Amino acid sequence: MEIVIDKSYLQATPGEEVRLLCEEHTVLFTETLLYELLTTDELSRRRCFDKLPQRDNPVLLMPRTGPLLRYEIEKQRAASPIVDHRVAFSFCFNPRLGGLTFQHSAHEVATLEQWQGDVESEVLRFHETGVGVAAWCPSLKTVFGQELKVVCEDLKKQACVNIEVVRMIYRSISPDGFPCASLLDPSWALFRWVQSHLLFELDYLGRYGFTELPNIPKRVEHDVHDMDYVIFGALCGALATKDVDIANNFLLSCPEGKLLS
Repeated sequence: MEIVIDKSYLQATPGEEVRLLCEEHTVLFTETLLYELLTTDELSRRRCFDKLPQRDNPVLLMPRTGPLLRYEIEKQRAASPIVDHRVAFSFCFNPRLGGLTFQHSAHEVATLEQWQGDVESEVLRFHETGVGVAAWCPSLKTVFGQELKVVCEDLKKQACVNIEVVRMIYRSISPDGFPCASLLDPSWALFRWVQSHLLFELDYLGRYGFTELPNIPKRVEHDVHDMDYVIFGALCGALATKDVDIANNFLLSCPEGKLLS
């Protein structure tokens, strides 16, 4: 079985279980997870990397969604199976990542800073597009509080049972040269990208509504990372997570999928 793991699973699961999962199954370790581990506090980083097998190629390293989306736009076909897009070189995790003496090189620090800048840009876009969801469903602006949450949950379900909802939104945002909306189905990364954004943006509206916030909530950065886990989990059909929101959105988008929690 191919299965995506996220940070919450790696943090909360005993090391022997993590290592057994890596031995018995093909674990997909996304670039998002690597970023979260490299930018978390030292104790969490050490504990997580200590749980991973110390051998060559213990997991499949997966890029973020960008390369999959570019493949589909250029080739006009689904980027499946997604394992074909893994980082294609042999590696093992640096054992110092689980120790007290690890320090990033100057080059790594510069790369991480650039990476953090990219994430900050994604957080800003997520905030803007979350509020913009009402363009596709104007009735959202007519309800408030608990009623808004109920409406958001209903729209989430529609986006996961009616393929045309995702195609309609994709059709409204895709420029010329992108694959035709009628081609897209759940096997496409483009489809899962639109669907996952819609699910998490509706969660955002359910929490904050359309009120102007003085600052973008810190949780939005987690939403940006969590979307990637759901996209990859839905594309491969299995996800290991301890996060309730990630699990719920994964099961909504992939009801036949395997959830390890």
